Amino acid sequence: MLELKYKIWFEDGGKVFGKGPQSLLIGVRKTGSLMEAAKQLNMSYNKAFTLIKSIEKRLGYKLIEGKVGGAGGGGSRLTAEAEKLLDAYTAFADECETALTEIFRRHFPSEDAQKTD
Repeated sequence: MLELKYKIWFEDGGKVFGKGPQSLLIGVRKTGSLMEAAKQLNMSYNKAFTLIKSIEKRLGYKLIEGKVGGAGGGGSRLTAEAEKLLDAYTAFADECETALTEIFRRHFPSEDAQKTD
């Protein structure tokens, strides 16, 4: 049986934002830590940090605000702009999935749907 697969990302002279950065920002939102979010995605902290900085440069605004460690420990949180981007991208991707699934099913109906007996 055929299965729909696709990827959606934004570009601006190169890849800016997609599923990977979305997952990373969701992880930061949940854990309060870029290091922990990277770990949960089996990504090195250095790769996650570099990815965030690259996206920030392309977008022109910060995504994460960090707090240096100390007695209470460090941490990270999303900026207001990152929250808006994450929410908008998630809603957009969800709508795309719904629409693409509907279109796919219309053009490639399952064998059960084709049977008329």
